[in-house]
Amino acid sequence: MDNFFDSMLQEIDRYTGTVNLEGENIIPGCREMTKFLKEKMAELKDFALSHKFKDDAEEIRFFKYQKPLILGRLLYFYKLYQIESNRPPSHELAAGYYQGEIEKMKAAFQNSLSFFQYYRSGATYRDNFYFKRGQTEISPETDTFIFEPEAELSTGYDRLVARLIAVELLLAFLTKRMREPADGEPLSGKKLYWTDKKAAAVELIYGIHAAGSVDNGKADIIDIVTAFERTFHIDLGDVYHTFIAMRNRKNSRMVYLDQMIEQLLKRMDETDS
Repeated sequence: MDNFFDSMLQEIDRYTGTVNLEGENIIPGCREMTKFLKEKMAELKDFALSHKFKDDAEEIRFFKYQKPLILGRLLYFYKLYQIESNRPPSHELAAGYYQGEIEKMKAAFQNSLSFFQYYRSGATYRDNFYFKRGQTEISPETDTFIFEPEAELSTGYDRLVARLIAVELLLAFLTKRMREPADGEPLSGKKLYWTDKKAAAVELIYGIHAAGSVDNGKADIIDIVTAFERTFHIDLGDVYHTFIAMRNRKNSRMVYLDQMIEQLLKRMDETDS
């Protein structure tokens, strides 16, 4: 299952890189990505149903991380297609429109806040309930519960994770769109460009967020990502997927931060000498 999923995710990343999602191409690009990702979801379903999970850990990993990563992108592009199709023509009206969509998403996020906090924290103590099929108990933590006959490839909560991924991607996109009119304004000082790996930037950003170093810890991860991208002129893409990949590293989870500490200590020692 892991090899099949990794191969599919790489295929999706390659295909996404070929689709124009800028300016007037956003709507047709989203339509193309939605069609492509629906086909990938069908392939994933067929494969999962024809290959029995070898143990509980593999089943949990599939419904907690793997399926939501692809379903979340599908939900993202479909919702983005809807938002952009209804966008007002002027920048002034569009800014208010985007802000309204952001407020709707924040309200939906709050409805399942306890579950999202569980998921984001990396907790595992309720994984058997959230991410294994066949559960019939109704949880008071969330309004998501399976009533439709698709329990063979859904736990209900995998969809909630997919919604979380989609919302975070949408918040990042809409925040950028709201600030686009100001992009042409001259910036003071020299332009700075991030020249290291994108994964290194994501490590740094999540470290800042975890430490609560911005706005007394009240800043959302998407706000920090957006500020980083604007400051260093880089598009970090799906930071949530990158973060999940970091968590699944077999050796050091924080390669960049470990190297940074090592290099900083080395410089201090050299300066002391």
